[in-house]
Amino acid sequence: RILITGISGFVGGVIAEHLVNQGYDVVGLSRSPYKNSSLVKTLQADIANINFIDQVLEKVPYCDVIIHAAAAINNNLYVPEISLTNCLGTQQMLHLAHIWKVKKFIYLSSVPVIGKPKELPITERHPIDPLTAYHASKLYGESLIKISSNNSEFKSVILRLTSPVGKGMQDNRILSLFVRKALCNSPIMILGQGTRQQNYVDVRDISLAVRSCVELNNAEGIFNIGGEKSISNLELASTCIKTLKSSSQIIFTEDNDIEEGVNWNVSINKAKRILNYRPQYTIENSISEIGDSFARCNY
Repeated sequence: RILITGISGFVGGVIAEHLVNQGYDVVGLSRSPYKNSSLVKTLQADIANINFIDQVLEKVPYCDVIIHAAAAINNNLYVPEISLTNCLGTQQMLHLAHIWKVKKFIYLSSVPVIGKPKELPITERHPIDPLTAYHASKLYGESLIKISSNNSEFKSVILRLTSPVGKGMQDNRILSLFVRKALCNSPIMILGQGTRQQNYVDVRDISLAVRSCVELNNAEGIFNIGGEKSISNLELASTCIKTLKSSSQIIFTEDNDIEEGVNWNVSINKAKRILNYRPQYTIENSISEIGDSFARCNY
């Protein structure tokens, strides 16, 4: 039995669905109401609530594995939710793992905990210097997990994700915006020269990586989980137009891109070697799926 936090979120929900389809008993936990008859149980709870652990122990049966995907995402340095959910919440999930004596604790972190890329390709050994409160809180969670796993019997896995994409992703993300523009045959605006390169990972590939962590006994430590290669903003716009057979034109604005030339060239070799991780979905696959989901709604 597997407990997954954040099942009402973009990434957590897809992971839960994938593991259920693979025959696992999944217990879902979310701060927002969530209904899915395929889950063994769902619980609406706030991991930052001081009574959270008592609530779970009372209502949720023992689970063998915890997948901690819940997180508060906010760029405002002074929002208390970041610390409460991502720091205290992770601390309480680790306490629950200790009480249950789980076999494995899987934590979803983020590659940008490194700050700005200084060494390419970006490996798990890249120097750490987070630039936002959110990424600092994810790094805090990583530190707690390392300490906890040294004092517990369970194995811990930290998955540093690149930029998750797919159906259900946030509307304000660059790929969502580009896809919507392409579907409408509207101009796609590019800041600067469009040279910033990002690594995108389809959320379905994240699910495959998580399942490998559940199933492989030697899955332990930190792993970068991303796509096969990075792509520039300009290339991304062109790929959206080509994949969706759009007549959109690319227009360069006069505004500068503060991340012009930044390259998120992320190495996933460690995950390939130890987790047998091989991305199954290309950026074209992701664009097509997002486009299909948008085509069924008003945009």
